[in-house]
Amino acid sequence: MRKVSLILTLSICFINAMAQQPLRVMMIFAHPDEGEVYTGGTAALYTQLGHQVKFMSLTNGDAGHWEEKPEVLAKRRYQEAMNAKKVLNLVDYEVLDYHDQGLKNTKESRAKVVKSIQAFNPDVVFTYYPAAGGHTDNMTAGYIVRDAVRELKMERLPVFFYVRDFHTSTFTYIPHFAFSIDKVWETKLQACGSHQTQVAEAIPHSMGILEEVRKDPAKQKQLIDDNTYAFSKVFPTYRYALEKWYGKDEASKIRYAEGFEVAEFGRQIREEEVFALLPMLPRSYAVSGTKDWTDTGITITEGEQYEVTAEGTIVWNKDGRQRCTPEGAVPYTRWGNKPVLGAPTGSLIARIGEDSKDGFLVGSDRKFIASKSGKLYFGINDDNTADNDGEFRAWVRKISGN
Repeated sequence: MRKVSLILTLSICFINAMAQQPLRVMMIFAHPDEGEVYTGGTAALYTQLGHQVKFMSLTNGDAGHWEEKPEVLAKRRYQEAMNAKKVLNLVDYEVLDYHDQGLKNTKESRAKVVKSIQAFNPDVVFTYYPAAGGHTDNMTAGYIVRDAVRELKMERLPVFFYVRDFHTSTFTYIPHFAFSIDKVWETKLQACGSHQTQVAEAIPHSMGILEEVRKDPAKQKQLIDDNTYAFSKVFPTYRYALEKWYGKDEASKIRYAEGFEVAEFGRQIREEEVFALLPMLPRSYAVSGTKDWTDTGITITEGEQYEVTAEGTIVWNKDGRQRCTPEGAVPYTRWGNKPVLGAPTGSLIARIGEDSKDGFLVGSDRKFIASKSGKLYFGINDDNTADNDGEFRAWVRKISGN
């Protein structure tokens, strides 16, 4: 018992330390401009919250232009990367000197990635999902990072997230997390627009509209918007993750998003550290159907007003496979010993303080004024939670009070 308590205490201390210290986040990709296109919104969300973000491009981007010589293009693209660095407020933007379209998964390239990760010591790393096909550099970058992880010598491995590029985003998949980037959309556009060799030259040239774009700044702006939107729209596959972490109502309002999956390598993210590592997510609480009460960690003061919204489904009777939403299933009957008399079985309930007799119905949407001060707990209105399954997710918003 003492060993379990010690582990729990250390875990809580680590999570609290992460909440107090700026996170260190890396985005590793194949070419200058891809960090901006695929993760620019996420990077902006982190930096606006005071966290440290580093971009790492594994090639110098010296190909793909019909006119510029490779050595000149590489210098221009490096400067564009530095311009984007300022826009996103990055702490570093490292560009390796491998040739565009020539990236190889070698001992040397892996060693450079290992060295960079170990030196920066990130909490979180985003990189490409590797697969056959698509742009060979992009897929190779994903393989390099995946293989490099086995060579890392770190006290604590980062959590790695997969980024889907233009090729792998066509595969069937569902992200574990998706972030609304609505409030940083203009920042992402500006960062992507920093790469003039791409959005003002190479892309319009390949589309046969170069002269039109050169003559009309409005068309260039629209091209940047269209090119960025293609990798920032709310894909149907993002919907589940957005609804899980933002709630259905808020998720329905999101216009721009970036979605990611937890990679199978590195450290696996735990439920209790999600909001520490991904602080851009609105704080929500998983309320297990199998627990009588869940401590939210929120201390509220008498007289404060709060709003609680909740979603999800629990099974409140496994044998009968009887399910319910936070509104509950059936009215209270005289038999049983449910915490809140008169409230439906399986409904989401709450209490303030340690006295479980002071519970009240929350359901899927409830405003309340705190009748006393103390910790806020959520619970399931059932006299036998051992026979339950599933969970609700609840969001708490303070409406008024100091």
